[in-house]
Amino acid sequence: MIVRVDSHDLPIQEYKFGDGVVAWANPGIETFNVGGVLYSDIGFGQLHNYDLLNSGQNFPFGEASGVIGFDINLFQDSGQPSFMSAIRDQVTEWKCSIDLFREWHNGTWTLGLPNNFGNVADIAWVTRNYNQPTWSINITAISAGEMKTPPIPTWSATVSTQEQSLVWPQKLLDWYFTGIDAIWSAADNTYRYPCNTTLPDFTFGLGNGTFTIPGTYMPYQRDSTSNTCITIVTGDNSTDSSHEYIFGSWWSQLGVLILEYENSLVGFMNKSSPLPIFDISSLETSL
Repeated sequence: MIVRVDSHDLPIQEYKFGDGVVAWANPGIETFNVGGVLYSDIGFGQLHNYDLLNSGQNFPFGEASGVIGFDINLFQDSGQPSFMSAIRDQVTEWKCSIDLFREWHNGTWTLGLPNNFGNVADIAWVTRNYNQPTWSINITAISAGEMKTPPIPTWSATVSTQEQSLVWPQKLLDWYFTGIDAIWSAADNTYRYPCNTTLPDFTFGLGNGTFTIPGTYMPYQRDSTSNTCITIVTGDNSTDSSHEYIFGSWWSQLGVLILEYENSLVGFMNKSSPLPIFDISSLETSL
């Protein structure tokens, strides 16, 4: 571990992980205000820089997302792994995101900054699926635009994984693309649709709250003509009741994902207003 000082005279610690991953963070102990509940004496490193050498990508979404993590103390006074240590062991740098609107005051971090910009953010909490080795939860599909009767209302999906892919039940995708000039491709389990198509907003239930993905935030690729869009969300037709899907981590643009280790809860705060200042190119992948 190397401790150095940047131009602002803030100590910076260097953390080296597996696969050539290096992180630099300003160390400290903080109190987190999460949905009105204070988590005290949390080992916390405010991310200064992060180099995922094997991918050549420093920050997700054009450096627009922050990161919760990289604690100093591995154990709390109780002898249990600390909140941030547990997160670091479970996720990679883009898995647990803190939005751009965050407030620090007298050693307390408030997620969501509800007092400015009209950016009120409610936390939806859901219990982690204990029978899964990863951070997975039961997700309920509620609506897609005006459609209110999804064919698969509830499904189990990983919300934290080293996979950047998104794998949802195929029947759910079939339902989502109903009435849209879209074609299913069995070759790669994706939908193809005209890029000038307006996709509906997709609303899900997570525990005691909801999470909405605006249609404009559904990630896609363009084919060589640039006229046809291909979903990055792929479909899976598994009939195994214990099958685990991947909800994906793209949605950190739309809120804050919180993995609460002590109580095995997953929390999500939607940004209500304004939506994040990201352009669509940050969601799009070119073929």
